[in-house]
Amino acid sequence: MTAQQSIRKDSVDKFTVVAKHIDSLEDARDTDLEVNDCAVRTYGDVDEGFDPKVIKALVRKIDLRVIPILALMYCISLIDRTNLSMARAANNKAMNKELGLYVGNRYSLATMIFFVPYIILEIPSQIGLRYFGPKIWLSLSCFLWGLVMMCFGFINSWQALVGLRALLGAFESTLFPGAAYLIACWYPRKQMATRNTAFYFGSTAIGGLSSILAWGISQMHGTAGKSGWRWIFILEGVMTMCIGILGFIFLHEFPDRAKFLTVEEKEIVRTRIERDRGDAQPDPLTLAKLGQYAIEPQPWIFGIMFAATTLSAYSMAFFLPTILQGMGFSNMLSQLLYAPPKVWAIFPGMFLAYWCDKSRQRAAFVIFNATLLVVGTLMFSQLENDQKEARYAGVFLAFGGATMNVPLIISWTQTSIRSQSKRAFTAALMVAWGGIGGILAGLLFLEKEAKRGYPTGIWTTVGLNIFVIVAAGGFKLWFTRQNRRADAGEIILQDHPAFRYQA
Repeated sequence: MTAQQSIRKDSVDKFTVVAKHIDSLEDARDTDLEVNDCAVRTYGDVDEGFDPKVIKALVRKIDLRVIPILALMYCISLIDRTNLSMARAANNKAMNKELGLYVGNRYSLATMIFFVPYIILEIPSQIGLRYFGPKIWLSLSCFLWGLVMMCFGFINSWQALVGLRALLGAFESTLFPGAAYLIACWYPRKQMATRNTAFYFGSTAIGGLSSILAWGISQMHGTAGKSGWRWIFILEGVMTMCIGILGFIFLHEFPDRAKFLTVEEKEIVRTRIERDRGDAQPDPLTLAKLGQYAIEPQPWIFGIMFAATTLSAYSMAFFLPTILQGMGFSNMLSQLLYAPPKVWAIFPGMFLAYWCDKSRQRAAFVIFNATLLVVGTLMFSQLENDQKEARYAGVFLAFGGATMNVPLIISWTQTSIRSQSKRAFTAALMVAWGGIGGILAGLLFLEKEAKRGYPTGIWTTVGLNIFVIVAAGGFKLWFTRQNRRADAGEIILQDHPAFRYQA
């Protein structure tokens, strides 16, 4: 027996429990005590021994109280960070003229600057989330960025626009990593992709109608002496502050603090998480742990994959109206046709997420979506102008591939790690890389290249998503090999004898 096999055997001998049927909550708690709280999963399923009807009712109860309010808050977050393109296109680009955005790359700077504080504050925001709790931390942030959004309607210079966009990024930095972390704390890995997708697509589907809302609000052009684009920011800012107030009322805390669960229901949630990955108990994110997590290559590769995906999503959010006008659509149609590609992806997206969780296969679905993104981008950017319908179909494929991969990559990252401190770090790192995708969108989709269809941005998007395909395939091979080595007793994955990657 090798030294590694000896270590493996000693670990398993120390932690393994003889599997037994669990007839009650007390049996589940006793089982945890037998393994000295190390929570090695010795069951075929995390719900083994519990009444399926009880689990189904509990999961539904959690779904209804956790996902909808987070989705609503992220919906308004997406609207507020991307409505700049709708405001600029409104009323024959009146905003361009009033703020001088047609000069140089001022518009690109305004889109990009949002992501600088957004990236810097991701990890600190996770510390605040644990300290103050989601109800206060996320709701207050939502209210404050709504106040900032309303202020957009009263500015008179492009410099003020840039400054407010930076402030908007600071307040919005709390929500996405906070939501991803909160969802991961509530659900075992077999339910993560479906819940992350429901959260994300619930947001994007409703947010996809924001272009129609913005077009409707822009018809207030001239009311009270204000341009239509100003009313877009003012009214949507008021909406955001109202949603922030709703967050104070309906947003719930982490499982150990949740008031809508009974003591026994909290214990069931804890037991499911312990059996799944052994990290139901929170552990603080210290500087030592931060340094340890930061030198692991795995989350950084996932981060680049996520940046490649968000580059496409943000570029279409910021520049699609201009791209559609380049296809020959009118100013009004370019705003209205922005909505359908965002809405349609919810149906295939939820289907793919369901099978991703059910099969516990992650790479194949990520590769499929990245391929759709590449093909769609080439269609809408490279086909001839007289193939308008085919080019618009490409927008559907590209937007669908990008938006479907956002929650799948997030959930794949979360299923590949253990411990709550690492989960908080990884969620923040991923969303920070998503912000880098937003910066790249602002830098690479150059205003001077608009008439030529943004070739620099387009080809960078294609190249980076080919990298996503290669990286996902590489993770598939690597995770499969590591699982086999763990089965053979050669290594222990994520400091837990029973942990296995989902490839």
